[in-house]
Amino acid sequence: MTMEKSVELGDVDFDKYSKELFNKYALKYGYDEEKIEFFYDVLGTVETILEKNKVRSQAMEWDKIGLKLENGKVILPPGFEEVVFEFIKENQLLNFFLPEDHGGIGFRNLMSGPISEIIASHDIPLMMMTMTGLTVLEPLIRNYKPEYDPIIKKITEGETTCYLAFTEAQAGSNLESIKSTSELVGDEYILNGEKIFISNGGYGDTGLVFTQNIVNGKKEGTNVFIVDNLEGITTVRLEEKLGLHASPTAQLLFENVTVPKEYVLGEVGNGYRKVLERLMGMRVNVGFQAVASCRRAYDLALEYAQTREQFKKPIISFNDVSRKLKAMEEQIPRIYDYAYRGAYALDRFGRGWIPSDIGAGGKNIAEKTAAKLLPGMVRAGIAHYYASSCKIYAAEITNYLLYDAQQIFGGNGFISEYEINKITRDVRILPIFDGTSEVHHWVIDR
Repeated sequence: MTMEKSVELGDVDFDKYSKELFNKYALKYGYDEEKIEFFYDVLGTVETILEKNKVRSQAMEWDKIGLKLENGKVILPPGFEEVVFEFIKENQLLNFFLPEDHGGIGFRNLMSGPISEIIASHDIPLMMMTMTGLTVLEPLIRNYKPEYDPIIKKITEGETTCYLAFTEAQAGSNLESIKSTSELVGDEYILNGEKIFISNGGYGDTGLVFTQNIVNGKKEGTNVFIVDNLEGITTVRLEEKLGLHASPTAQLLFENVTVPKEYVLGEVGNGYRKVLERLMGMRVNVGFQAVASCRRAYDLALEYAQTREQFKKPIISFNDVSRKLKAMEEQIPRIYDYAYRGAYALDRFGRGWIPSDIGAGGKNIAEKTAAKLLPGMVRAGIAHYYASSCKIYAAEITNYLLYDAQQIFGGNGFISEYEINKITRDVRILPIFDGTSEVHHWVIDR
């Protein structure tokens, strides 16, 4: 470290910046002031629950204790489950994401992102367990059938937690090469296969399952099913991971699991497209997990640099330390930009068009008119572009910044009792799950 005069650290108001972005995109999307204010009330309730339960300190304990697998069921660390159900059952957080014609408020990705951010800033595993229900709820609404009503009710009233079973050992990112099968027998499909790296696997009892569609012994496309019970599903193992120790990641075995034929999402044989639709939302959500982790890491590193003394002065006075903090100040707003722009583009795509100001024909062309000028596949490509751009930038920059934040702590950053250690381990997953960075480079190139 040099002894030169350190760079200036500005008083960046990240909360104000985030609120300005949210208000901008929410108004462009068509939310009125009343709905926006209601959303801020919901955010306040989320923050109150987190603070009341002292989640940050609990999260450190949850990380140490980890998970157990007993009689095929995942046992969460003490206190974890209670906070999850305070969100989804007592306060019915997921009910707000139902469309108004289903009795909800109509929250979309623009709302789920900031909620995920607040929870993730306290603990990413808690956010994953709490918000995964949306990854199941949204496609149920998008592909609505009356037969889904009992499942939708269970999710929105917090009677069930959810999982997604897409990944397989030999398929990896090439989801179309999965081996799991589904075959129609009478009025039911029979599902067989093994899935790996399943978040909430072994704990969640309602999930989306991706299979090959078998007709007369031959593959005819792929299917996505809603599976609403655990009969025939075995939790083979829980993975031991670098981070996210309180988030179950399981290997699941499906043996002759029966599913009503009505529980196919969308058209039979068209499951791969449904998977991609879901992945876009999950990828945008990574942007909000990233900014949550960066903000918390920045606060911790700044406080440590201001109070930790070496050579009779606080280490923030050294250029190498202050520059690292300055880089975080500069990059956090950019991650916000990517996250909100990705959420907004995805919500617009969900309505059937992409807004002109992010790529559909130029700023002076009306959005719906611009959408009509572009084939559906092109509009889908634009949505994938923004989702993947958000994911790859947020994930990669966050790991770069967390490396430096941990470095500011020196040897203490390598010790598990410091929160910065946990955050650094947890964010390593961001460039890996929901599509590796390499896959997203490929998507963007396309």
